[in-house]
Amino acid sequence: MEAVGRCVTAAAARSRVTTGGMQAAGRWWLAATLLLAPAPARAVDLWTSSHGGAEAGGDVKTFLVGVRPRPHPLLPSEPSGRAALDLRLKLSAHVGEWLRVSLHPNLVATAGAGGGLGGLAASARVGDPPEGVSLSRNLLESSAVRVRLRLDRAAVTLHLPHVDLTAGRQPVSFGATFFFTPMDIVAPFTPLVVDREYKPGVDALRGDVYIGTSTTVTAVAAYAGGWDLEGLVFAARAGTTLGVFDVGFFAAEARAEQVLGVDVAGELLGTAVRAEATVTVPVDREKSFLRGALGLDRRFESGLTLMGELYVQTFGAASADRYLEQARDPRYARGEAWALGRYYAAVSAGYELLPVLNTAVAVIANLGDPSLAVGPSLTWSVSDEAVVVAGLYTPVGAPPDREPTGDPARPVRLRSEFGTMPQSAFLQMKAYF
Repeated sequence: MEAVGRCVTAAAARSRVTTGGMQAAGRWWLAATLLLAPAPARAVDLWTSSHGGAEAGGDVKTFLVGVRPRPHPLLPSEPSGRAALDLRLKLSAHVGEWLRVSLHPNLVATAGAGGGLGGLAASARVGDPPEGVSLSRNLLESSAVRVRLRLDRAAVTLHLPHVDLTAGRQPVSFGATFFFTPMDIVAPFTPLVVDREYKPGVDALRGDVYIGTSTTVTAVAAYAGGWDLEGLVFAARAGTTLGVFDVGFFAAEARAEQVLGVDVAGELLGTAVRAEATVTVPVDREKSFLRGALGLDRRFESGLTLMGELYVQTFGAASADRYLEQARDPRYARGEAWALGRYYAAVSAGYELLPVLNTAVAVIANLGDPSLAVGPSLTWSVSDEAVVVAGLYTPVGAPPDREPTGDPARPVRLRSEFGTMPQSAFLQMKAYF
């Protein structure tokens, strides 16, 4: 699945540096890669006793993204590039079996500046969510280079009989599907992000209650930009196993909107089945909307892996000429939604060429335009601790009209969603220690 995510998320990374800036970004990335060549991964025990212990580990990642825009007014006219270095230190300590502390300092350096059009934007990593407690600092910031240090995990977990209580910065995820995740409303990923290994941590209180051997109830209160009702997300999910399927029921109060949902995951005739759906009642309560996804996965003995999903969101734009207006919805700025239309499909195929070499290709389609995002990739496992990934993204669809409309609200007439996006390619190295 990770390889599939990498091949899909090569899509549409944008930046607005010049060709000279692209060359500088490439030199910066190459130097970082050579200096940070993978070493044997090992978990370091900082302290071990009969009462507890502490461990340290981490990883380093480098990215290089190149973009060739299609000629239209919404994108820069010159090829561009962006380089990134991502260093994460993972620290944890535990006292007996009842208390655990996790800390993940994360240093990210980028060369080149990027931007995008509403939900169509993509990058090497997802942006940082709002912080209830400021644990981030820009160490260096200019028009071309940015160095940011963020404490991405800072949580304490108390393990009680049948109950886990976690307070602090932590990842929060709900739902069962992969490409389209209507139930994941707290800092969700999109399939247009190159690296999905670590979901950004959010400031939250979480409780997990375990009932019997197959039933779990999870409740979360997460900071989402403010300390009032519109700036917080309250969510709860109750899940259990029915036969060969895991079933969950979901309810949330998200930024003063009510969300109800259900998710299902299991196996049928050797094929994994995943589905989730939500109904959202907006603040104005005038028009509720549905978001739903259905996915199938199968791995064959030949080494071929197939994945597919169908997705519908009734609040999406009914036609391409409404996409710019749709992109102004606050849900896109908050990262809750990325697709601008109503009906989508995603298909991916991965194949093991060699034990250390895998190839994959994925296609995301807007069925209403129609338009496609096609992303092939190649993954080389250099060692157990190091991976190199190369990927390409090619959009297929009608580009926007070149002539301005003269309407400030719709300066350009769009004719498809993925046809608006540029061609791009990426190279990534990951090493673990």
